[in-house]
Amino acid sequence: MASVNIGGQQMQGDVNDPIMKFKILVPRLKESLQKVMLQAAHVLNQNALLDSCTVRNPDVPVQRFDKCLEDFYAICDQIEMYLRLATEVITQNIDAQRHAPMPTQQPVTQVTQQNFDTVGYVHYINQVRLQMASAQELHDVLVECARRIGGDKPVQQPPS
Repeated sequence: MASVNIGGQQMQGDVNDPIMKFKILVPRLKESLQKVMLQAAHVLNQNALLDSCTVRNPDVPVQRFDKCLEDFYAICDQIEMYLRLATEVITQNIDAQRHAPMPTQQPVTQVTQQNFDTVGYVHYINQVRLQMASAQELHDVLVECARRIGGDKPVQQPPS
């Protein structure tokens, strides 16, 4: 676990956690949005002054609005990527809990020698039974779908 300082607050979490990376990017997104708004206001003000002919040549070099907007969109894209990754991780964990009752291994970067313990035969048999039950459930659903598509014709099931 690593400690990360976000906006003056210490947060504990895994550096590779997508939610933690999202939390790190939120303050940057706020700052970027502020810069975009300030730059947009400045550009509008400069354009209004040019249109009213009060200023002919703006002397102050202005940071480009499109650069600020590009930075904002880049941070938004990163946040979207991390949130999609977090959703995928959660979905994968739910599937793993449903189909493999034993805890899944940690990511490869965190694997230690202790994680290579062998699974007992009883656990192996239980897991195989669960997988067979899931396969049978899937088979039954597919047979039912085929029956409905075929217009209620009986579907021949292969001998077990």
